Amino acid sequence: MPEKHYMVDPFRNFYDDVLRLIEAEQYFVIHAPRQTGKTTFLHSLAHRLNQEGTYVATVCSLESAGYPSISVEDANGLFIRSLYQTAAIFLKEEDMPPGPYAYPASAQLLRQYLADWCKALPKPLVLLLDEVDALYDDVLISTLRQLRDGFQTRPRHFPQSVALVGLRDIREYRLRARADNPSIGAGSPFNVKAESFFLPVFTREEVRALLDQHTQDTGQVLQRLF
Repeated sequence: MPEKHYMVDPFRNFYDDVLRLIEAEQYFVIHAPRQTGKTTFLHSLAHRLNQEGTYVATVCSLESAGYPSISVEDANGLFIRSLYQTAAIFLKEEDMPPGPYAYPASAQLLRQYLADWCKALPKPLVLLLDEVDALYDDVLISTLRQLRDGFQTRPRHFPQSVALVGLRDIREYRLRARADNPSIGAGSPFNVKAESFFLPVFTREEVRALLDQHTQDTGQVLQRLF
């Protein structure tokens, strides 16, 4: 939060590249190690897109379904409820998704919910899904397939652009799938990915900028070792 914390640029020089993919109605992956600014990037991106006014954008974490014993139907229910709750942070009331509690459990619930929401929106939807690679087994595969199945109906009946965000690139999602499942690599079941972005750890210059912000704020001069 810029009003509370010392900050580097949350977009790390990737904003123009990401915007180009969104404008081209593409789906993409953002991956990086923990604590390198992925969630900050997503929140900043959603707020900026909403402020610019061309798109409706929101973030949703899928981590709540990230355990092996959950069923596809139960995971889909968690997803749409989480999406509804989180959207309130980013969106005006008139752009909110439909209420999730009237929807019956279904293996295609996420796709149906997104389709219903997009049909009701006056602008294209940009959906930023965090912690996707926390999912396991059939839930992971089902989620990717639902997103792929809706791809051909975008942007009027499905999100114009979807970002999958986590620790891994899409080709490594097979590590979270069962050994007896088909390959979950780049060819299937998410062969609509246009590009992957890797957010690097902070550079020396960015760390120095953070230290300089502290000095400007407090007057404390820090000895640099690099």
